[in-house]
Amino acid sequence: MSKKWKIISLIIVIISLFFIFYPKPVPVLSLSVSSDGRYVISAHAGRDADRHKPIGKLVLWDIERKEKKVLAKNANAFSAAFVPDSHEFIWQDDKNVVHIQDVNGKEINSFPHFQVKTHIISADKTFYLSSNMESHGQLYKGYGKDLIPVYTDGGFPFPLTLSMSENYFLSASNACFGDNDPVAETNLTANPINPSSSKKGSYDEVTLWDRHTLKPFAILNGNCGKTTGLISPDGNWVVTGDENSGYYMWEIKNLHNRLKLAIPGSGIYVKEKHDYDSSKLLPIPPNIDNRGITAGGVAYAFLSEKDFIGLGKSENEDGNGYEFAALYTVGDPWIKAYVEIGNNPSISTNYYQRNLSVSSAPKAHVLVTGQATGGGINVYKYHPDKMELEKIWVAD
Repeated sequence: MSKKWKIISLIIVIISLFFIFYPKPVPVLSLSVSSDGRYVISAHAGRDADRHKPIGKLVLWDIERKEKKVLAKNANAFSAAFVPDSHEFIWQDDKNVVHIQDVNGKEINSFPHFQVKTHIISADKTFYLSSNMESHGQLYKGYGKDLIPVYTDGGFPFPLTLSMSENYFLSASNACFGDNDPVAETNLTANPINPSSSKKGSYDEVTLWDRHTLKPFAILNGNCGKTTGLISPDGNWVVTGDENSGYYMWEIKNLHNRLKLAIPGSGIYVKEKHDYDSSKLLPIPPNIDNRGITAGGVAYAFLSEKDFIGLGKSENEDGNGYEFAALYTVGDPWIKAYVEIGNNPSISTNYYQRNLSVSSAPKAHVLVTGQATGGGINVYKYHPDKMELEKIWVAD
């Protein structure tokens, strides 16, 4: 073998070893933005990971300095979440210990727990809510000797979204409703705590719970299939979306006031007329008409106290398919604007298990998503006066 071919063979070996020992970064499964929009905490695992034991890196991102730091390599990939109104965050390790620490590395608290499917915590850290990782995980408040069952009469499959306000919390998972079901069921009598092996699944779908009594407050009907949802930052509305293009919002003070959100290019479907009402539908500008517009289904994010977008499952595995999102305002079902999310790189809503890979800081007008491929994030700044979304950082 000539010297030239020996060199070429050596280069091939070095490149092969590089890909063996430096594998492609795995994507974000959960991330959270600090309330001031300064930091992002993310946890990562590949799509081929065991979803009942998805362990990967925990990464802290500094948006202001455009820096990132790997904090751990043994994080439950569904567990990254900031404590509201602080620079503290929670995460769980591979030994099922939940940690509360700050962005400077100081550990505030830690406790052994069951493996979580998702969890949230209040700003004062006195209200901790989590679902276990069983195929149909239940819902609990607290931990250790203070663990209180909230819902054990059924369980939540993937995906599960938890959201909390001052007086309520919301659980949204797979849903299905009947044609004759009311828009909201408020006279609830089924006991959510069922210790027996015979589970009735009374509140498996989209349920609003009383945060003070831990009792179900209302079942919200309308969605079908994999469903996500959020309580608005002002605590007055619930917004939901599903894989079958059902997009709704309910007024919490009057839950029978359910508004069906307009679908881009179609409008609001009127069941009685078997047709769409497009009377107030915002026209799609010609320059974006063929670039894809999403209205929701995988994740929702509030860009301000009242303006929000829904992000749906992309048409392609690599995330390409939607470059814009319809923008709505609570209390009004009609589209206000089309904001650009782009596909370079595409965002992380390429499959439903990534419902936790989108987060926002409404007061700071910051939106962050994972990326469809790779382990990076996309950071956006919302300009409410112009109703425009500006991409300010693409980080690998």
